[in-house]
Amino acid sequence: MMAQLDLSSGLLTWLVVVVFLAGMVRGFTGFAASATIMALATVWIAPIDLIPICLLLELTASALLMRGGFGDADKPLALTLVGMGLVGVPLGLALTKTLDPDVSRMIALALVAVLATMQLLRIPLPIGRGRAGAAAVGLLAGVVNGLASIGGLVHALYIMARNLPPRSMRGTMIVIITIGGTITFFWQVVLGILTTQATLRYGVLLVPFVAGLALGRHYFTPETEQHYRPVCLTLLVVLAALGLVRQVM
Repeated sequence: MMAQLDLSSGLLTWLVVVVFLAGMVRGFTGFAASATIMALATVWIAPIDLIPICLLLELTASALLMRGGFGDADKPLALTLVGMGLVGVPLGLALTKTLDPDVSRMIALALVAVLATMQLLRIPLPIGRGRAGAAAVGLLAGVVNGLASIGGLVHALYIMARNLPPRSMRGTMIVIITIGGTITFFWQVVLGILTTQATLRYGVLLVPFVAGLALGRHYFTPETEQHYRPVCLTLLVVLAALGLVRQVM
Protein backbone atom coordinates (compact mmCIF):
# COMPACT_ATOMS: atom_id res chain seq x y z
CA MET A 1 0.00 0.00 0.00
CA MET A 2 2.78 2.46 0.92
CA ALA A 3 4.42 1.82 -2.44
CA GLN A 4 1.16 2.60 -4.25
CA LEU A 5 0.70 5.77 -2.23
CA ASP A 6 4.33 6.82 -2.85
CA LEU A 7 4.47 8.49 0.57
CA SER A 8 6.92 7.97 3.41
CA SER A 9 5.43 7.08 6.81
CA GLY A 10 6.47 10.47 8.18
CA LEU A 11 4.86 12.38 5.31
CA LEU A 12 1.68 10.31 5.54
CA THR A 13 1.46 11.07 9.27
CA TRP A 14 1.84 14.79 8.55
CA LEU A 15 -0.86 14.63 5.86
CA VAL A 16 -3.23 12.93 8.33
CA VAL A 17 -2.70 15.82 10.76
CA VAL A 18 -3.12 18.41 7.99
CA VAL A 19 -6.37 16.97 6.61
CA PHE A 20 -7.78 16.64 10.14
CA LEU A 21 -7.12 20.36 10.69
CA ALA A 22 -8.53 21.16 7.24
CA GLY A 23 -11.65 19.19 8.10
CA MET A 24 -12.11 21.18 11.31
CA VAL A 25 -11.74 24.43 9.38
CA ARG A 26 -14.25 23.34 6.72
CA GLY A 27 -16.73 22.01 9.27
CA PHE A 28 -16.82 25.30 11.17
CA THR A 29 -16.42 27.88 8.40
CA GLY A 30 -17.89 26.04 5.38
CA PHE A 31 -14.78 26.75 3.26
CA ALA A 32 -10.96 26.80 3.14
CA ALA A 33 -10.20 23.07 3.41
CA SER A 34 -8.16 23.12 0.19
CA ALA A 35 -6.44 26.38 1.12
CA THR A 36 -5.45 24.92 4.49
CA ILE A 37 -4.05 21.76 2.91
CA MET A 38 -2.17 23.74 0.28
CA ALA A 39 -0.72 26.10 2.89
CA LEU A 40 0.58 23.28 5.09
CA ALA A 41 1.51 20.51 2.66
CA THR A 42 2.91 21.99 -0.56
CA VAL A 43 6.38 22.31 0.96
CA TRP A 44 6.68 18.53 0.65
CA ILE A 45 4.17 17.60 -2.06
CA ALA A 46 3.74 19.26 -5.45
CA PRO A 47 0.47 21.25 -5.76
CA ILE A 48 -0.52 19.27 -8.86
CA ASP A 49 -0.52 16.10 -6.72
CA LEU A 50 -2.58 17.73 -3.96
CA ILE A 51 -5.20 19.33 -6.20
CA PRO A 52 -7.21 16.13 -6.98
CA ILE A 53 -7.02 15.01 -3.33
CA CYS A 54 -8.32 18.40 -2.18
CA LEU A 55 -11.13 18.22 -4.72
CA LEU A 56 -12.33 14.81 -3.53
CA LEU A 57 -12.17 15.89 0.11
CA GLU A 58 -14.08 19.09 -0.68
CA LEU A 59 -16.80 17.14 -2.50
CA THR A 60 -17.05 14.77 0.46
CA ALA A 61 -17.42 17.74 2.81
CA SER A 62 -20.06 19.27 0.54
CA ALA A 63 -22.07 16.05 0.57
CA LEU A 64 -21.98 15.95 4.37
CA LEU A 65 -22.58 19.66 4.97
CA MET A 66 -25.01 20.49 2.15
CA ARG A 67 -28.10 19.30 4.01
CA GLY A 68 -27.58 21.80 6.80
CA GLY A 69 -26.05 24.55 4.68
CA PHE A 70 -28.32 24.69 1.63
CA GLY A 71 -31.34 26.02 3.49
CA ASP A 72 -29.30 28.80 5.12
CA ALA A 73 -27.51 29.89 1.94
CA ASP A 74 -28.17 33.05 -0.03
CA LYS A 75 -28.66 31.03 -3.22
CA PRO A 76 -29.08 33.95 -5.68
CA LEU A 77 -25.82 35.41 -4.38
CA ALA A 78 -24.04 32.06 -4.66
CA LEU A 79 -25.26 31.49 -8.22
CA THR A 80 -24.24 35.01 -9.26
CA LEU A 81 -20.73 34.59 -7.84
CA VAL A 82 -20.23 31.14 -9.36
CA GLY A 83 -21.76 32.07 -12.72
CA MET A 84 -19.60 35.15 -13.20
CA GLY A 85 -16.61 33.21 -11.90
CA LEU A 86 -16.96 30.76 -14.78
CA VAL A 87 -16.73 33.73 -17.15
CA GLY A 88 -13.68 35.10 -15.35
CA VAL A 89 -11.61 31.90 -15.23
CA PRO A 90 -10.75 31.80 -18.96
CA LEU A 91 -9.85 35.49 -18.77
CA GLY A 92 -7.47 34.76 -15.91
CA LEU A 93 -5.95 31.82 -17.75
CA ALA A 94 -5.43 34.01 -20.81
CA LEU A 95 -3.66 36.61 -18.67
CA THR A 96 -1.19 33.99 -17.44
CA LYS A 97 0.35 34.13 -20.91
CA THR A 98 1.32 37.77 -20.42
CA LEU A 99 1.69 38.05 -16.63
CA ASP A 100 4.09 36.19 -14.32
CA PRO A 101 1.83 33.70 -12.41
CA ASP A 102 4.01 33.89 -9.29
CA VAL A 103 3.86 37.70 -9.19
CA SER A 104 0.10 37.60 -9.85
CA ARG A 105 -0.42 35.13 -7.03
CA MET A 106 1.61 37.26 -4.60
CA ILE A 107 -0.39 40.38 -5.49
CA ALA A 108 -3.69 38.52 -5.06
CA LEU A 109 -2.64 37.02 -1.71
CA ALA A 110 -1.41 40.40 -0.46
CA LEU A 111 -4.76 42.00 -1.40
CA VAL A 112 -6.72 39.26 0.40
CA ALA A 113 -4.58 39.73 3.52
CA VAL A 114 -4.91 43.54 3.48
CA LEU A 115 -8.67 43.57 2.80
CA ALA A 116 -9.37 40.90 5.44
CA THR A 117 -7.29 42.88 7.96
CA MET A 118 -9.29 46.01 7.13
CA GLN A 119 -12.50 44.15 7.90
CA LEU A 120 -11.07 42.88 11.19
CA LEU A 121 -10.32 46.50 12.04
CA ARG A 122 -13.93 47.35 11.07
CA ILE A 123 -12.86 49.50 8.14
CA PRO A 124 -15.70 49.20 5.56
CA LEU A 125 -14.75 48.10 2.07
CA PRO A 126 -16.00 50.12 -0.91
CA ILE A 127 -17.82 47.15 -2.44
CA GLY A 128 -21.34 47.30 -3.86
CA ARG A 129 -23.80 44.94 -2.18
CA GLY A 130 -26.32 44.72 -5.01
CA ARG A 131 -26.49 42.24 -7.88
CA ALA A 132 -24.07 44.33 -9.97
CA GLY A 133 -21.50 44.35 -7.15
CA ALA A 134 -21.81 40.58 -6.71
CA ALA A 135 -21.42 40.05 -10.46
CA ALA A 136 -18.27 42.20 -10.52
CA VAL A 137 -16.76 40.33 -7.56
CA GLY A 138 -17.68 36.96 -9.11
CA LEU A 139 -15.94 37.98 -12.33
CA LEU A 140 -12.90 39.16 -10.36
CA ALA A 141 -12.81 35.91 -8.38
CA GLY A 142 -12.83 33.94 -11.63
CA VAL A 143 -9.96 35.99 -13.05
CA VAL A 144 -8.00 35.56 -9.80
CA ASN A 145 -8.75 31.83 -9.87
CA GLY A 146 -7.36 31.58 -13.40
CA LEU A 147 -4.29 33.59 -12.42
CA ALA A 148 -3.58 32.33 -8.93
CA SER A 149 -6.08 29.55 -7.99
CA ILE A 150 -7.42 31.44 -4.95
CA GLY A 151 -10.80 32.57 -6.24
CA GLY A 152 -12.49 30.93 -3.24
CA LEU A 153 -10.71 33.33 -0.87
CA VAL A 154 -12.10 36.26 -2.89
CA HIS A 155 -15.62 34.82 -2.60
CA ALA A 156 -15.21 34.41 1.16
CA LEU A 157 -13.82 37.93 1.55
CA TYR A 158 -16.81 39.43 -0.26
CA ILE A 159 -19.34 37.39 1.70
CA MET A 160 -17.73 38.49 4.97
CA ALA A 161 -17.96 42.13 3.79
CA ARG A 162 -21.72 41.83 3.25
CA ASN A 163 -22.31 41.15 6.97
CA LEU A 164 -24.86 38.43 6.34
CA PRO A 165 -25.98 36.29 9.29
CA PRO A 166 -23.25 33.71 10.11
CA ARG A 167 -25.38 30.75 9.04
CA SER A 168 -26.12 32.43 5.73
CA MET A 169 -22.43 33.21 5.14
CA ARG A 170 -21.45 29.62 5.92
CA GLY A 171 -24.26 28.11 3.83
CA THR A 172 -23.48 30.37 0.86
CA MET A 173 -19.84 29.27 0.87
CA ILE A 174 -20.92 25.62 1.05
CA VAL A 175 -23.15 26.06 -2.02
CA ILE A 176 -20.42 27.91 -3.95
CA ILE A 177 -17.82 25.21 -3.25
CA THR A 178 -20.27 22.42 -4.10
CA ILE A 179 -21.12 23.88 -7.52
CA GLY A 180 -17.53 24.82 -8.30
CA GLY A 181 -16.20 21.45 -7.11
CA THR A 182 -18.66 19.50 -9.26
CA ILE A 183 -17.57 21.42 -12.37
CA THR A 184 -13.90 21.01 -11.46
CA PHE A 185 -14.37 17.27 -10.94
CA PHE A 186 -15.58 16.91 -14.52
CA TRP A 187 -12.55 18.76 -15.90
CA GLN A 188 -10.07 16.88 -13.74
CA VAL A 189 -11.41 13.59 -15.07
CA VAL A 190 -11.31 14.83 -18.67
CA LEU A 191 -7.75 16.17 -18.32
CA GLY A 192 -6.44 13.12 -16.47
CA ILE A 193 -5.53 15.02 -13.30
CA LEU A 194 -7.68 12.76 -11.12
CA THR A 195 -5.44 9.67 -11.07
CA THR A 196 -5.71 6.26 -9.41
CA GLN A 197 -2.92 7.22 -7.00
CA ALA A 198 -4.77 10.41 -6.00
CA THR A 199 -7.90 8.35 -5.35
CA LEU A 200 -5.95 5.91 -3.15
CA ARG A 201 -4.45 8.78 -1.17
CA TYR A 202 -7.91 10.28 -0.75
CA GLY A 203 -9.18 6.94 0.58
CA VAL A 204 -6.45 6.83 3.23
CA LEU A 205 -6.99 10.46 4.28
CA LEU A 206 -10.79 10.32 4.26
CA VAL A 207 -11.28 9.12 7.86
CA PRO A 208 -9.18 11.83 9.58
CA PHE A 209 -10.73 14.47 7.32
CA VAL A 210 -14.30 13.42 8.16
CA ALA A 211 -13.37 13.26 11.87
CA GLY A 212 -12.10 16.84 11.71
CA LEU A 213 -15.17 17.88 9.71
CA ALA A 214 -17.49 16.46 12.35
CA LEU A 215 -15.59 18.23 15.12
CA GLY A 216 -15.65 21.58 13.31
CA ARG A 217 -19.33 21.20 12.53
CA HIS A 218 -20.00 20.35 16.19
CA TYR A 219 -18.50 23.66 17.30
CA PHE A 220 -20.65 25.74 14.91
CA THR A 221 -23.45 26.44 17.39
CA PRO A 222 -25.71 29.42 18.14
CA GLU A 223 -23.31 30.28 20.97
CA THR A 224 -20.26 30.41 18.66
CA GLU A 225 -21.95 32.13 15.70
CA GLN A 226 -20.91 35.53 17.07
CA HIS A 227 -17.28 34.49 16.55
CA TYR A 228 -17.82 33.20 13.00
CA ARG A 229 -16.91 36.36 11.10
CA PRO A 230 -13.72 37.26 13.04
CA VAL A 231 -12.57 33.62 12.90
CA CYS A 232 -13.08 33.50 9.12
CA LEU A 233 -11.36 36.84 8.54
CA THR A 234 -8.41 35.81 10.71
CA LEU A 235 -8.25 32.56 8.77
CA LEU A 236 -8.13 34.48 5.49
CA VAL A 237 -5.25 36.63 6.79
CA VAL A 238 -3.31 33.58 8.02
CA LEU A 239 -3.84 31.57 4.82
CA ALA A 240 -2.87 34.54 2.63
CA ALA A 241 0.24 35.16 4.75
CA LEU A 242 1.26 31.49 4.58
CA GLY A 243 0.74 31.58 0.83
CA LEU A 244 2.99 34.64 0.53
CA VAL A 245 5.69 32.97 2.62
CA ARG A 246 5.48 29.85 0.45
CA GLN A 247 5.76 31.94 -2.73
CA VAL A 248 8.82 33.77 -1.41
CA MET A 249 10.49 30.55 -0.26
